[in-house]
Amino acid sequence: MAGIIKFPKKNIEEDSPDKVRWTYKDRIRSHKMVIIYRLLLVIALVCAVTVAAYLQSRNRSYETCEVTSSADNHSIRTENQLDLDGYVLSYGMDGAACVDSSGAAMWNITYQMQEPLISVQGDMAAIGDYGSRTVYIVNTAGSVGQITTTLPIYKFCISKSGEIAVVLGDTDITWIYLYNTDGDILAYFKTTMRQSGFPMDLSISPSGKLVGVSYVYVDSGEMRSRVAFYNFGDVGQNETDNYVSGYDYMGIVIPTICFMDDENVYAVADDRIMFYRGAEKPVSVAEHLVSDEIQKVFYDEENVALVFFSDQAEYRNRIEVFDKSGNMVDSRETTMEFRGLVMKDDIVYVYSESRALIFRVGGVTIYDGTLPRSTYLLVPGNRAGRFTTINSATVDTVTLR
Repeated sequence: MAGIIKFPKKNIEEDSPDKVRWTYKDRIRSHKMVIIYRLLLVIALVCAVTVAAYLQSRNRSYETCEVTSSADNHSIRTENQLDLDGYVLSYGMDGAACVDSSGAAMWNITYQMQEPLISVQGDMAAIGDYGSRTVYIVNTAGSVGQITTTLPIYKFCISKSGEIAVVLGDTDITWIYLYNTDGDILAYFKTTMRQSGFPMDLSISPSGKLVGVSYVYVDSGEMRSRVAFYNFGDVGQNETDNYVSGYDYMGIVIPTICFMDDENVYAVADDRIMFYRGAEKPVSVAEHLVSDEIQKVFYDEENVALVFFSDQAEYRNRIEVFDKSGNMVDSRETTMEFRGLVMKDDIVYVYSESRALIFRVGGVTIYDGTLPRSTYLLVPGNRAGRFTTINSATVDTVTLR
């Protein structure tokens, strides 16, 4: 008898359309996940390479430098040169001129002055003669305007937006006026030795809303100083003479006060540096006493650099850098008797006629060596390894190697 052959029953569940569709969806989902994982891996690798390149650039040091392009210097005056927002502003007793970083002439103006004073903030500059009654206002594009006063000018400062605060002298009264670029009077108030003292210095915020003044006065036979802030915006309208805050100090003189931005201010006395903060009513946030005499002060929007004579025999100067909160963030000794110091993007450029010391605040020394040509002025470039130097004959682009 023949055996009965039994065929296995077909598994309906395995071959069902629903099962086939589920498997197809799983494959699509799995493929998508593979693509996502690969994309994330590529992004992670790109980020890692970017971070590594960034850290390498921040920690990079250079051994030499060379002139990579040069132009004849026909337009720059030799008396005084300043960095005007990446351009070079030169001025003297009979005029001023501006060139770009390649040496191309932008503009020039003529005037006659005996003791020219200048104030620069951003791409704006004001030039006036001590004791005169006229201030010329310029920017990188050319002449913007001028103001004319009825009293002699003692001191002035300009904001990034073009407002100018001016100290005017009278017989027994000192006036402080605020002008716009058209020469219109925006506000003014008077000071006397009995009321507030004599203004040693003043500074205006980039927006032109706040003015800080350092005064010196005598009280009961003792010398005192005062730092006062005036608000010419809405907050100060209801205050007497727009005065909103101030601080008194005994036995010191405060020859320097300066806005770093619209909220942060520093002031330098003979034995300390003070920091203030506030967009409407600045308040004291830090004070740092110094034991050595301050020789020079430099600043940008982020840091203030104080220069001292070094107390170490093998060095000439000491540079201490403070952030706008009043924290010391760097200190360096140098053998260089330098001509100038400029800061940009947390990089400090110290230079003499023949040498340069370039370092990152709180970081590495980028370059410490000779310059390829004689240098009157150094203007930082858009990156740490390139800058412009100016002398009486040429405007040079210098690249670190």
